[in-house]
Amino acid sequence: MRMHAKLLGVCIMAVIMSFSPLLAQETTDNTYKIDRLVTFLALGTGATTGTYFPLGNAFANVWSTRLDQASVMSHSTSGSIENIRLLRRQELDLAIAQSDIVASAIAGTGNFVGEPFSQLRVLMSLYPEVVQLVVLADSGVQNISDLRGRKVIVGAPGSGNAMTSLELMKASGIADGEFEPVYISYDEAIQAMERGDYDAAIVIAGIPTKMISELQRRVNVRILPFSPMEIASLTTALPYLSALSLPENTYTGQTEPVKTIALIAQLIASTRLSDDLASKLCQTIFDNLDYLKTIHERARDISLETFMDGVPEGYAHPGAVRFYKEHKQ
Repeated sequence: MRMHAKLLGVCIMAVIMSFSPLLAQETTDNTYKIDRLVTFLALGTGATTGTYFPLGNAFANVWSTRLDQASVMSHSTSGSIENIRLLRRQELDLAIAQSDIVASAIAGTGNFVGEPFSQLRVLMSLYPEVVQLVVLADSGVQNISDLRGRKVIVGAPGSGNAMTSLELMKASGIADGEFEPVYISYDEAIQAMERGDYDAAIVIAGIPTKMISELQRRVNVRILPFSPMEIASLTTALPYLSALSLPENTYTGQTEPVKTIALIAQLIASTRLSDDLASKLCQTIFDNLDYLKTIHERARDISLETFMDGVPEGYAHPGAVRFYKEHKQ
């Protein structure tokens, strides 16, 4: 399995780093005295053309270089659902996931029917994940209802993007069988849309999304707005969604805001993560926000005001709660 190979790299790295100058001091008899213990953690992100990947890499970097006693390696995955399953199997220690998928895993619903993950804990809410309906510019599609009878890219197989896309179509009155869902990754979607193979893609990610920016460089596309009536209906049917406007100039040639909807990206762990380390991980992110903002714009959304947004009651990590109580105004 891919993750086994990746995590083997973590173990090898642990052996190498245990003899590095950072962690040990050479004595006069050419032996090494270990100064401090290091906890090695694996972080699950998402597709390389999404938002989880660059931001997760930046998190891993600041934790590894600016936090004593922790070294974090990030891994590209298919996203929220795979991350939670790997976290449950203890192949990951940390992950980024959609708030609706987190709630589903805790409750044992959706893709986790009969398998509630009661040990899952949320460290913090990060930023809005925006629903972006992308269509070719010359298509006749003007709203989500026009996707009926079309081939629609919903996301990678088993991804949170795919699960939420299907719920979104159903809540919009488009039943199974009234459209053809296409299960491919963001990377594959770029090439498929460029070829004109499919009519639309539902992209749920932090903005600006690299996949959409790259697609724009290859072919003309539009991002469909939701009407006020559609937004009211969808946020009622799917309470984890909220109204949001995609700011003008988010993408090249986008001269006006686009009314849409969003959920929340969350940093998650399990009860295996100690309270003390959880608190330090949160502290290090906030201590390095200026750096993180230079890596990805969505780091600008990380704040104490939204720290607990969308966190299921009773499932905030105790270490994160301690950090929050110590720092909130």
